[in-house]
Amino acid sequence: MVTGTKGKTTTIRMLAHILTTAGHRVGFACTDGVVIAGEYLRHGDASGYDDSRTVLRNKSITAAILEVARGGLLKTGPYMDRCDVAALLNVGREQIGIDGVDTVEQMARVKQRVIHAAKGAVVLNADDEQCVRLIGEYPVERVVLFSLEADNAVVKKHVEAGGVAFQRRSFFGEDCIVRCEGDSLVPLLSVARLPSCRNGLFPQNIANAMAATALAEGLSISREDIRKGLETFENSIEQSPGKLNFIDGYSQTILIDNAAQPPACEALAESLKKVSVPGKRVCMVYTVGNRPGWHYEEMTAALAPHFDHFICYELESYRRGRAPGEISNLLQTGLIKAGVSRGHIDLAQGYEEATRKLSQIAGRGDLLVILMASIHQYLPVFRGNFFSHKE
Repeated sequence: MVTGTKGKTTTIRMLAHILTTAGHRVGFACTDGVVIAGEYLRHGDASGYDDSRTVLRNKSITAAILEVARGGLLKTGPYMDRCDVAALLNVGREQIGIDGVDTVEQMARVKQRVIHAAKGAVVLNADDEQCVRLIGEYPVERVVLFSLEADNAVVKKHVEAGGVAFQRRSFFGEDCIVRCEGDSLVPLLSVARLPSCRNGLFPQNIANAMAATALAEGLSISREDIRKGLETFENSIEQSPGKLNFIDGYSQTILIDNAAQPPACEALAESLKKVSVPGKRVCMVYTVGNRPGWHYEEMTAALAPHFDHFICYELESYRRGRAPGEISNLLQTGLIKAGVSRGHIDLAQGYEEATRKLSQIAGRGDLLVILMASIHQYLPVFRGNFFSHKE
């Protein structure tokens, strides 16, 4: 089982690919749908109890991976009382102030219920303050840490006490994922050989890869199968739909992602600093309605400095109590507060209208970043409404 604020779906997909490489028939449920042996049983948010039960009842699978979301935990509790391995990837401010959870410390305790179910490895992020606080609550031999920081003091202490960790380290001058245990440092693979990182463009996937590696090791998967799995996992629509997908065939550089919360937008914006294009940068942005006011301000503040133009839109199914047009206006207000001129912001009633507006704005050589809820549902709409014809 996997929980956390960000990175869950990508970590699950990476782990599923590793397990498939090792010969397993894998079923998983995540915020993108229910997947059995690479085939979708259904699309959409499947991080709740019913979809997890669908996976577990499938008699054809030999391994199951379940994304456990905050809402499901609060509504039904953990989906299982035990599992082989579990990971808490991070605990951020996202969804604080909803359903009686008012602090990150409270959120950490809610999500900790997932890793309590692990009878084997407990995987924790040594770069996350809330995860670090939980390390000592489990026997050191069961805890596997991961860290992007080569000099992380928490990892050093953990390894000295007999624990295992995966770190991003320089190994003989090469940037690597390294397994640390006692005095032993064993490089798993070079970061340059991770297609999901696109030559360092998406460093967030290094952390996701280390989490997937730790979970796979907890399931007794060989290092060779882990390495093969990570080396063949890409940010493609086929393997990782809706997660950092570049869309070919247009005169623009087009990136599609389902970021709809501040942490994901911050990571995306940081990556886009490294993307060079001759034209302007346009972002088509949406988010969900059942969030406190700071959510909209922090999300737009993360995006504002990195684009020349914005199209704010909303999806009816994601209003969640907001009036029509309210989410778009909140995004616009946040962007203006963050320094974006009102003349560089368009509002759209829905995804189709937003795509048509994007078609009118886009020029050859532009960078177009499209934040969308479901690539399965909305990519066909995009292809039908976006016309890349401007010189």
